[in-house]
Amino acid sequence: MATKMKIVIFNNKDKNQYNNFLLNSKYKDILQSWEWGDVKSRFNWRAERLGFFKEGRLVGLVQILERKLPLNFSLFYVPRGPVIDWQNYRLVKEVITGLKEDFSKKIKNNKVLFLRLEPPVKKDKGLLVIFKDLGFKNYFKTVQPPSTLLIDLNLSEEELIKKFRRTARNLIHRSEREGIIVEALTGSQITSDYLKGFYNLYALTGKRFSFPLRPYKQFLILKEAMGEAGMIKLYTAKIKGLILAYGIVLLCGEKAFYIWGGTGRHRDYSKFFNYGYIWGILKDLKRIGVKTFDFWGLGPEKDLNHPWSGFTLFKTAFDGSRFDYLGAFDLPISGFYPLFKLTDKIITPKYRATSS
Repeated sequence: MATKMKIVIFNNKDKNQYNNFLLNSKYKDILQSWEWGDVKSRFNWRAERLGFFKEGRLVGLVQILERKLPLNFSLFYVPRGPVIDWQNYRLVKEVITGLKEDFSKKIKNNKVLFLRLEPPVKKDKGLLVIFKDLGFKNYFKTVQPPSTLLIDLNLSEEELIKKFRRTARNLIHRSEREGIIVEALTGSQITSDYLKGFYNLYALTGKRFSFPLRPYKQFLILKEAMGEAGMIKLYTAKIKGLILAYGIVLLCGEKAFYIWGGTGRHRDYSKFFNYGYIWGILKDLKRIGVKTFDFWGLGPEKDLNHPWSGFTLFKTAFDGSRFDYLGAFDLPISGFYPLFKLTDKIITPKYRATSS
């Protein structure tokens, strides 16, 4: 007889066990970290963390975010989770089944619209079958970027830069000749002046590339929640004392995520400094032992009309591997779910740029 899955709610005393499992998982993602849940909990969400145990052994975990909507509706969302061995179909089915059953027990009214999962894995026919069999519906869009670029930092600097597009190498060298300085700030070094400077360029960049902006308050909370744990770095790029770019990188073990950035426009430097800036970040992350750099969002392949086509071309100049996620899957709960989906389709623009 198969051992029944036991599901346990993690409390603050379980934080280390939770994060240790996450950091040792092949499928770790910053959006499933305890600290990310703390950030969202202070910003219109409620976080619940569950552990899945078999024979007393932790085999998976999930961080679920709940958001209240108008008219007392709510939704539940799992970004880049659950954290399990996604190659083990049997385990995946057990965990998702357990999650579904546990979630259904907690539903007390018709005001919960759905439970949405965005798994941290590539497209896979076997996984699609599992979700379909368990009653999940493949949603037409994702909350997080549907694709990303992963850069392997296990290579030496010489091997790494050789893989870049020739144009990128040339512009990196030009940045170095112009005296670019890339500075990494952590903890208390990330002062309010630096954070405000970042936000100003971030806002200008967001308007340029049509992605929704997170409020300044979120970055204050992010710095506080992740600063002490050493999980956040703020980068600046300067030439002759002029700050041309800011970027925030979040760390989850040996994986780094470049989620938010802002770049200025300067007639003398705009055509090349970005390449030296990213190269400086990659070198710093290599120095502290990061193995994988997640460049976050990519636009669709060969879609030159997409608002992300420009920075997709820029990011792919650094080589790396394109990673197309499995997608978003909803477990509809309320009878109002079809109306929600229809409304979402109507108000969603043709090109929806996503952001955390």
